[in-house]
Amino acid sequence: MSEPLGPAAGADVAAEEAVRSVDFSTTSVDFPGWAVPGGHLLLLGHCLRRFRLLGNPMVQLIFQRQVYFVGVRGLPVIMLLAFATGALMVTQATSVLGAGNSYLYVMLVWTLVTEAAPLFVAIVVIGRSATVISTELALMKVRGEMRYLEHMRIDPRDYLALPRIVAFTVSLLAATFFYQVVSVTGGFVVSTLLLHVSFRDQMHLMLAAISPLAFVLAGAKTLVFGLIIGTIACFAGIYAGETVNDVPRAQIRSYLRSLTWLVIVDLLFAIATFGTFA
Repeated sequence: MSEPLGPAAGADVAAEEAVRSVDFSTTSVDFPGWAVPGGHLLLLGHCLRRFRLLGNPMVQLIFQRQVYFVGVRGLPVIMLLAFATGALMVTQATSVLGAGNSYLYVMLVWTLVTEAAPLFVAIVVIGRSATVISTELALMKVRGEMRYLEHMRIDPRDYLALPRIVAFTVSLLAATFFYQVVSVTGGFVVSTLLLHVSFRDQMHLMLAAISPLAFVLAGAKTLVFGLIIGTIACFAGIYAGETVNDVPRAQIRSYLRSLTWLVIVDLLFAIATFGTFA
């Protein structure tokens, strides 16, 4: 027979049961398929409203770790892709149009700087980082870690989603600029070696062809890509089911939804900016 609990112990047990009986959950909402885009907007809107929480030391620590994971550790793959695409596009276009043709550099600005850089970097980051983020968060959901955060009155969207979405966007912006520099410089180096044209003259003509509008469009596109992909990845993990089988489902949903919206948004940008570099 167990001994009766003392007043203090009984009060602690009662308080613990009271906490368990109250539902603090913000992550147990079940979104039907047609409501998922609305769920993405709600999550993004919540994180933007709570942006000031990035000043919290713990949230800041997660942000820094995610920047390192998404941005720094992904640079070798992005550098290889940038060098390969830049070398291919620049050498082929130069051999057809000629190194002295001003239209060549207008075309390279449009293809490498404005179009290829944001799109290719986003595709790499989706496959490498977005799926990992959704899997990590889904595992936290399955193990009950989000429920523990909610019992401590910590919103998982503030502690888990906000730093990841911001880090994803910042890393994508930095990686896109890195891609632009490597693809253009690497392409001109290869064309200099293979086609025996002047590297200095190519760079001079390229800089003359680049307009601030090209960087503004590339930056705006990358910013939108980062917010969308980061939100989709976090949403897929935070609102995953609570069984082990839901973890790979969250990964697949994150990957397919990110690619789908990437294509849609890129197409909308293409339509909106049609004729800008004509």
